[in-house]
Amino acid sequence: MNQRKRISRRRALRGLGVTALAAPVAAVSQTAAAASTHGPTPPSASLQVRDRDSGAPGKEAILGRSDEIFPRHSEGDLVRLADGKLLAVWSRFKNRSDHGESEVVGRYSEDQGLTWGEIESFASISEAEHSSNSNLMSASLLSLSSAGRIFFSYMGKEETEPENEDFNRKIRSAVYARFSDDGIHFSRPRRISDPDHYYVVNNARALQLSSGRILIPTAVALDPGKELGWIKQSCLTFYSDDQGANWKQGSACTLTPQDVPGRESRELTLQEPGLIELKDQRILMVMRTRLNHPYKSLSEDGGESWSKPVPISEIVAPTSPQTLFRLPQSGDIAMIYNNNSLGAEAKWSERRPLAFAVSKDEGRSFRYRKVIEEVEGRCWAYHSARVYGDKLYLLYYEWYQGHPTFFFTDFKLSIIPIEWFEA
Repeated sequence: MNQRKRISRRRALRGLGVTALAAPVAAVSQTAAAASTHGPTPPSASLQVRDRDSGAPGKEAILGRSDEIFPRHSEGDLVRLADGKLLAVWSRFKNRSDHGESEVVGRYSEDQGLTWGEIESFASISEAEHSSNSNLMSASLLSLSSAGRIFFSYMGKEETEPENEDFNRKIRSAVYARFSDDGIHFSRPRRISDPDHYYVVNNARALQLSSGRILIPTAVALDPGKELGWIKQSCLTFYSDDQGANWKQGSACTLTPQDVPGRESRELTLQEPGLIELKDQRILMVMRTRLNHPYKSLSEDGGESWSKPVPISEIVAPTSPQTLFRLPQSGDIAMIYNNNSLGAEAKWSERRPLAFAVSKDEGRSFRYRKVIEEVEGRCWAYHSARVYGDKLYLLYYEWYQGHPTFFFTDFKLSIIPIEWFEA
């Protein structure tokens, strides 16, 4: 590791003119605790939320704090268990790369998110069922309608060119699923996708429809010769009608040169889809693009097929994902996204501010509403939005600008009164 990477978090933040966050962090392991800039933490210690000091009101905590051993914590989800506990999970990396070694870890809260226990491992590449030799990341948690059973899914990457260090090298990625009756003991992982493509599933994307069907949206390159890459991806869903016992793959939603004339192939990619069920039981899919706007598509058959994708022209966003959830009082659809007027010209390091828009017409149009996060020197993306009671539990990564890609990336929780989104 070079000298720049080994710089301590506190020293690096001082260099940025940012005060180091002071929330206590539980030890991730004896080794990590000893090496962390926070120093050793007793095993019995818990993490507590604190008042938010910018943007939206409420409480916040860093559930996964970066250090020299685990420099990146990102892409996670949260679910409320049958006994009222909360479980949050996320990707913890041993380096900063999207393809770097990582596992899925998590914490439990017994008091609706005010305090959190120690970090535990939930999925590791050491498990024999994983063909992945690179990483496991981008977890989704879903409380199924079947007596509170918990569905847990994530993607695992497998290097096909381990000697190639190019970010765009060929790589496979599969989707895995496991289940739990109590949110503590999980079944062994089972691959639900084929092993011969690069499937990209974001965190917090699994959805159960009112019919009981489970959907997992994914982006994948389907053109011959490009199966193991991310350029010219299309979007589709895996779906199950028997509570996750068996899975089928739907048809793809894709862009063609005729849809967007004059664009290069890499700009015709649809990525990182997110879903929401509409009041008439159709499914709305939103997708990340390099075309200044997110795109959307509709399914009238439960996610098996999709309409021609069209831009959400009233929303300008960089190449970063959007997350949908429904406001409980008004019934409107809210979209979490990066409201950056540079659109596709914005760099990945300019995923800011974190904001939300609202649709009052079931996804036909969206209107910008408010900023959730805007602090100089930081950016945010890869969100999970879960409404429980009168609060939104919003999770996302927080990265400190001025450092290598995804180095010093924390996994953050904000607990925001839902009335603030409704107002």
